[in-house]
Amino acid sequence: MKVTGCIPSRYASTRLPGKPLCDIGGKPMVIRVVEQATQAKSLDDVVVLCDDERILDAVNGAGYQAVLTSEQCASGTDRIAEYMRQDESTDIFVNMQGDEILLNPAHIDQLVGEFSERKDAEMGTLAHWESSADVLKSPATVKLVTSLGNRALYFSRNCIPVLQSGDFSEKALVHIGVYIYTRNTLAKFNQLNQSPLEMIEKLEQLRALENGIGIDVTIVDNYQSLSIDTEDDLIKAREIFEG
Repeated sequence: MKVTGCIPSRYASTRLPGKPLCDIGGKPMVIRVVEQATQAKSLDDVVVLCDDERILDAVNGAGYQAVLTSEQCASGTDRIAEYMRQDESTDIFVNMQGDEILLNPAHIDQLVGEFSERKDAEMGTLAHWESSADVLKSPATVKLVTSLGNRALYFSRNCIPVLQSGDFSEKALVHIGVYIYTRNTLAKFNQLNQSPLEMIEKLEQLRALENGIGIDVTIVDNYQSLSIDTEDDLIKAREIFEG
């Protein structure tokens, strides 16, 4: 089965215009992400799906693959679904965020490996255990609970689960924004309307759960994250790569 890693990349970022091309240690941000993704042994191809020719030129110029997709795509998932219609050979798509410069290739390989072993796999994602109270309290951090077989039961911006007293547990699973889908699941998901819980929590993955699509959760260790949304995040990223 062919597995393609997709990196949706949008130039028109509201908080950080031109974000994919911001320089980090002498390279555009999107190239930093591509370099990490291409180290994953489980991916047969890696493609950047962009909305602007400047990103296209930067990626192709660095020797990697990029495809121009519609500016009207509302999400990264929509961008991948559009690409799927012109790529008839891929069986499994992996959705990686275009600003995760610390993306761990080993985590991608673990995700693809576990997903491929499930006969009934439809969709999957990553998570890690977190015990920091500040992280668990933050609505910017998405928490989740799973079945005993590591299939997602719910995602929330609130800390879940909580004790009967209302206090937090000592630790909780925190979502990592990487997804994997079969071709059929991606096509089905792309045709679904926004769902009630999705609109409340502002979490796209709840659309899948509300429509009966199973999401298998791969739990990883040694997770480090730095997604870049602001100038402060950009400064931190530059400090990492410039030493």
